Amino acid sequence: MTAEEKIRAMPKAELHRHIEGCVRVGTVIDLARKNNLKLPTFDPAGLDRIYKLRAPGASLREVLGMFELAQASFASYEAVERITFEALEDAYKKENIRLLELRYSPDFMFKKAGLDWQKAHDLINSTAVKFEKSSNMVCGLILIASRIYGVESAERTAAFAVKNKKTVIGFDLADNEADYPPALYKEAAKKLHEAGLPLTVHSGEEGHYSQIGETIRTLKPRRIGHGVKAADDKSGRTIELIKKSAITVETNPWSNYLTRAVTSIEAHPLKKFIKAGVKCTIGADDPEILDTHLNKEYLLAVEKMGLSFEDIAYTLECAAEASFLPADKKQQAVKELGFPYRGSTSIGVCRGEASA
Repeated sequence: MTAEEKIRAMPKAELHRHIEGCVRVGTVIDLARKNNLKLPTFDPAGLDRIYKLRAPGASLREVLGMFELAQASFASYEAVERITFEALEDAYKKENIRLLELRYSPDFMFKKAGLDWQKAHDLINSTAVKFEKSSNMVCGLILIASRIYGVESAERTAAFAVKNKKTVIGFDLADNEADYPPALYKEAAKKLHEAGLPLTVHSGEEGHYSQIGETIRTLKPRRIGHGVKAADDKSGRTIELIKKSAITVETNPWSNYLTRAVTSIEAHPLKKFIKAGVKCTIGADDPEILDTHLNKEYLLAVEKMGLSFEDIAYTLECAAEASFLPADKKQQAVKELGFPYRGSTSIGVCRGEASA
C-alpha cells in the first residue's frame, strides 16, 4: 500500500475548517443562476481557475479577498442548507473524516443577503445533526467573530454564541490579527469563558510571534489557529508558553504556504512543533478555495515535511483530545478514529511524546 492509499483509508479528524471555504465551484454557479448573482464567468473550468488559489498570494489579506464569490453564494436559507450539507458530504466521503468541527462567521456569511442569524444557524445545526445520524461522522459547530468587522460585531457574535451554547461547541477570532490586537476582545472572551464556551484564536499566521504570547495571556484560548510564527522566536519561549499553557495548535500547512506565512511546505514548522512536544493537529482550513483536502495535507506532511505515520497518529490523538465536542460525542469520535478512549482530557500519546 502506498503512502497515498494508506492516508486515503485512514479515519481522520479536522478541527479547523471554515464553511465559507467549502463552497464547490458548481454550487457557486448554480446558486448564482438561482439568485441572479453576477459571476466573472459561468463556465465551470473558467471559474475554477479564478475561484481557487493554487499558488502563493501576495498576502493573507489578498487571499481573504478571494472569498467574495463564496460569500455571495449564501444568498438564501436554501443555499445555507445546501452548502453545509455539501461541506459535510465532502469531508466524510472524500476525506474519510470522522470528527469534524465546522466553523463560520455569522456576520461574514449572512450580512450580504440579510439572513436572520438564528434561522440560518438553526438550519446549519439541523443539517449537521441529520448528517450525523446517517453517517459515522461526529460534528460540532464553532462560531467566528471576524476581526475586520470590529469589536461591536465580535461582542454581538459572542453573545449569540452564548445564547446558542446548546448547539455551539466553541468560539473563534479570525482574520486580520495585526490591526486588531487581543486586548480589544478581552471582554468578549471573558463572557465566553464564564458561559463555558472554549476559545480558539487565529494567531501567529502573519506578523510577529509576540502576538501569540499576547493572545495567550489576554484571551486564554485552549487552541491557537495556525501559530506558525511561534517558530520564529529563536529563544524558544513562545513554544514553551504554548506547551505550558496546554494549548493545541491547529496547523494548516497548505494554507500557510498559499498565504506566505511560510516560504515553502518544507519550511513549515509542524515537525519542529511535534519534536518540541507541542500538541498539534492538521487541518485543510478552506478546502475548495485553497484547492486542498486532508488527504493532500497528510501526504504533504509525510512526503515534504518528513513526518512519520506515528507523527500523523499523534496529531489525530491531539485532535481528539483538544476537540471542543462534549464528552459523549468525543467518545464516539475516538471510537470511529480507532484508538481507545481514556477520558475527556487524556487520550493516548498526546502529551508531547510523539516520535521526532
